[in-house]
This record gives sequence, structure tokens and C-alpha cells, in this order.
Amino acid sequence: MDTVSIIVAIYKVEKYLCECLESIVHQTYKNMEIILVDDGSPDRCGAICDEYAEKDSRIRVVHKQNGGLSAAWNDGLAIASGDWIAFVDSDDWLELDYFERMMEETTEEEVDLIQTSGFFREKEDRQSTCHFFMKPFIFHNGDGKEFMILRTLSKPKEESVDAAFPYAWGKLYRASLLRREGFRFDPKIRAGLANDAIFNIAVYQKAANIRGISYYGYHYRVAAGSGTLRFDPDRPENESYVDQQLEKLIVGSDASGQLQKVFELFCLRDVLHNLVRCYFHPDNPASRREIASGIRKMKQMPYCKMGIEAKDNPLIGMQLRIFQLALKMPWIWPLHCAVTVWQKFENRE
Repeated sequence: MDTVSIIVAIYKVEKYLCECLESIVHQTYKNMEIILVDDGSPDRCGAICDEYAEKDSRIRVVHKQNGGLSAAWNDGLAIASGDWIAFVDSDDWLELDYFERMMEETTEEEVDLIQTSGFFREKEDRQSTCHFFMKPFIFHNGDGKEFMILRTLSKPKEESVDAAFPYAWGKLYRASLLRREGFRFDPKIRAGLANDAIFNIAVYQKAANIRGISYYGYHYRVAAGSGTLRFDPDRPENESYVDQQLEKLIVGSDASGQLQKVFELFCLRDVLHNLVRCYFHPDNPASRREIASGIRKMKQMPYCKMGIEAKDNPLIGMQLRIFQLALKMPWIWPLHCAVTVWQKFENRE
């Protein structure tokens, strides 16, 4: 039986960690290597990891100084010895047949990547099912590369599909592919989702066969208060770097011209999130004049400008078109109003 190396990066999740680890150690698929990377967590997470390692010989614990999610994942990849690699977020949990169902799909043919069709979204006492795709698929010899990149950057306009699939979790990677190509997460990118997307697009460029399976077994936790995102004064510069890396990866893969449209949408949404997380965040100590100056500078950044000036893009809906219009006005109050309305729609659950 092939061995699955499961990498869990851990930081300040003491409340949820045991539920996550219990769902891993009791998997029906037993041939696992469980790598727990304690990223300098200041709570009892490190001690909990050690307690589990004493009871289960499959568990390896790495204690390190805090370096961010990307560095923690890379530390796990550096010591993983399994045939397959999987990532699990430390506040999430799995159905007990999760890896058994995934591994069943690896035996039929030589696949480099297994992608599940969706996940369970857990928010407080409510559970909803989110769909990445509705029908199973198999791509051979890189045929699905453009499709996978498109679906990583945005979800299609289908009522039945709720989410794009940029996440590192919900997937099973052939370890020999990751080792051969030297794939790692970029430590300059501390935001998990952006790094997931870049990592996966790089994998899609080199993967021979990719399979999408009809299975839901991952429980993604939306922790209480996570809708209130922390103030991030460095976000505009960081996202500009992310967009630069993304553009490098998708150049040459845009056979249909669709990737450029999706990339414009991605850049426009980055502008919106820069305003939410930085300029208009309630914890921003800057004066109104300083905020206005910062926004003007952001709008001149190449990738922000690309999103703001995007035209004839069918992926940009009415709400974002209104946002584009507000961005072109010389005053910041219409822009602030547009962002406030967008946030209310986003948090209407």
C-alpha cells in the first residue's frame, strides 16, 4: 500500500486541534505519515502535538520558530517520505473515509493529482455543502491545464457550483512529481489562499494526469469572528507581488484567451480587498488625507490598474462595474460607500 504523508501546519488553534487530529489518526486508510508542524504556537498546540505523537508512531512533530504558513508547509514537505502528499488545515476536520476514498482513485491509472468535488462549510452551528464541480473528470497529458487554472482563479457562472478550487486541502498530490519539480510554497507570500493558488497552478503546469472525483469529505471551519479581517498595511504591496507571480505562471497557457479575462477579474478583486483590509479598515490610524494619497498610489500599481481599467469583460458583474466606476472618481467617499455595500452583500449569511 502507498503511504500518504499528511502535513498539518499549526498555529494558535488549541480550541480545534484535537478534533482535527482525531479525524486524521482514526482514518480507515492506515498507511499514513502524519507530519505536525508547530509553527511557534504560543498556546498548548505544541504540547498537544507531542501528546499525540507519544500515542501514535505514525506522527512526526516539528517544533519551529514562527515563520508563517508557507514556511511551515515547506518544512513539512522537506521531511515527507510518502508516495502521496496531502495538506489539512489545523482547525478543519475530515470524514473518516477521506483518504481511503481518495486512494481508491489512484490505482486505476497513473494520476498526479486527485481533486475532490467539494467540501462542507462549517460556520458556527450551520453546515452547508460547497461544490467545486458537479461531474467527475479525468485529464490526460496536460489537456486540462487551462481548465484547472481557470477554476483556481474563479468559479464558473453556474448555480450549482459555489467555489473555485485554489486550496491546497481537498487534494492528493503525487509526491514524486512535487520532489522532481522542487515545488514549494513561496515564503514571501504569507496569505494562505494566494499561496495555495500559485502552488497549484505550478503543479497543473507539470502534472500529466489529473482526476476530479465525486466525493465530499473535508470540513472547512469558518471560525467565529473570521469575517472581521485584520488590518494589513502591507497588503497592496504584497498582492502586487502575488499578481506578478500569477501572471508569470499563466503566460503561455492562455490558448482560449479566457485566462486574461479571469486575471483581470482577479486583479480587480485584489483592489477591493486592499481597500477592505488596508485603507478603509477600522484599525487604520492614517488620516483621511493620507488614506486618499495611499489609494491614489495603489491605483497606479500595474496590476491594480489592469483590474480598474478592464473593459468588455463578461466576468465582471454589475456590482464590480459600479466599484470600477467609483474607483475612477477623484473622491474617496463614493468608493467607501461602494466597499461598504459590497461587504454587506458578502456577509449577508
